[in-house]
Amino acid sequence: MQPILDIRGLTFGHETHRVLDGFDLVQKAGEHRLLIGPSGSGKTTLIHLIAGLLTPERGTIAVDGEEMSGLPPARRDDLRRRKIGVVFQTLRLVAALDVTANLLLAQRLAGQRPDPTEVVALLDELGLSHRLYARPRDLSQGEAQRAAIARALVARPKLLIADEPTSARDDANAERVARLLVDTAN
Repeated sequence: MQPILDIRGLTFGHETHRVLDGFDLVQKAGEHRLLIGPSGSGKTTLIHLIAGLLTPERGTIAVDGEEMSGLPPARRDDLRRRKIGVVFQTLRLVAALDVTANLLLAQRLAGQRPDPTEVVALLDELGLSHRLYARPRDLSQGEAQRAAIARALVARPKLLIADEPTSARDDANAERVARLLVDTAN
């Protein structure tokens, strides 16, 4: 069985220090990983490399058998839309669209037929059924983060990566989000 994520010899650094040096990781479909480390240790950098938002100095990153490290930016964007769901620390929703429209757009960009029923069910599962038509600016920080999680999940990505997805959650919603992320990966 081909790994969903295959990282070999990944090297990346900033002007002042090397963040990753020869990093390897093989992730099979359905597996979960939790990356823990102090602030500044490279967790977000690794997520951005896996998502194709940064380019490694050396090494390879393959997602579902597709090598993305050497792809031009537009092809990396396409691979990310089709195969990777990313939950960023900061909100990445389109401000001019309501929550529902943001999720329908995510499905369309992933090459899928927009499915309002699926969108509403996912938002309900995340406790956002009362915010279907709210604009991102009208959401609380916790609601906005749950909407961003829904956006990452709605296209049923092969690989889901999340950067501190429960950091702005109260305990009940943090548990709900963590359970949904784990269930989605199974």
